[in-house]
Amino acid sequence: MLKIVYAGTPEFALPCLKKINDSDMEIIAVLTQPDRPAGRGMKIKESPIKKYAKDNQLLYFQPEKIDEEFTKSIKELRPDVLIVAAYGIILPKHFIDIFPKKAFNIHASILPKWRGAAPIQRAIMYGDNQIGVTIMEVVEKLDAGNIFLIKSFDRDPNKTSGDYFEILSNDGADLMMQHLNNIQLGLRIESIVQVEEAVTYAKKISKSEAYLNLENKAENIVNTVMALNPFPVSRISFRQKEVKIFHAELTNISSVENQPGSINLSDDLLVATSDFYIKINSIQISGGHTLTGKDFIKNYQLKPAENFSNV
Repeated sequence: MLKIVYAGTPEFALPCLKKINDSDMEIIAVLTQPDRPAGRGMKIKESPIKKYAKDNQLLYFQPEKIDEEFTKSIKELRPDVLIVAAYGIILPKHFIDIFPKKAFNIHASILPKWRGAAPIQRAIMYGDNQIGVTIMEVVEKLDAGNIFLIKSFDRDPNKTSGDYFEILSNDGADLMMQHLNNIQLGLRIESIVQVEEAVTYAKKISKSEAYLNLENKAENIVNTVMALNPFPVSRISFRQKEVKIFHAELTNISSVENQPGSINLSDDLLVATSDFYIKINSIQISGGHTLTGKDFIKNYQLKPAENFSNV
């Protein structure tokens, strides 16, 4: 029976932890980030992984950093394998080296593309046709380990980052279970080295990226809207109030003869960009409820002469 240490923090890491806990493998320790302030009230909140560990009587730790003393305490538990999923704390070599059957990570991209903090969001933002998840070996250099398994598929432009966080967390859990079963059975496992020339980086999403520029091309704007849902959510301005755009899609209706931000009141809420109108499907004005585009037209009695604008 494999003795596993599991390191993860957000919801993305939950499906794999649950699958391992439901299997014949043994979770001997769970690592997750310390409780942090979160939400509007910035109340101290425990991670989803900590809550699951507590609810299922799993031994858990919340170290601020992985020092040699902590490493020694985990080594004394005599682990076989370390599994990592969106843990959020750098793992030093002296810690990785204590696992005789090595350490493996679920990374939400088709490596070597989109190493780094925001792989799902960057793949959508840059309009990738394919999206996927990779099982790789954890090494000292971030996201640079050998690749064991990849699942990739065509990206649906109607799905947001939030949709893909859920899809890829479940796909990643299935792939990791396949990999762990192979290890437990003692099978010969092949891996491939990442091609460094093909590496791209997915830097962390900043709140400033939420502010859309309606003078950009429609495809870029829609990709950004879908990438930044659920966080930080794209924003423009209407009637001198900030509005959040949660979901939008491309149209083939040219808007080159109209000012970016101008409104086309057909059956849907269409907004001009530098080349085509975009169709807004989900929108919320500051202080209001989240509405469909059609309900936004009706509730706020939009007029053709009105415009959206950049914040």
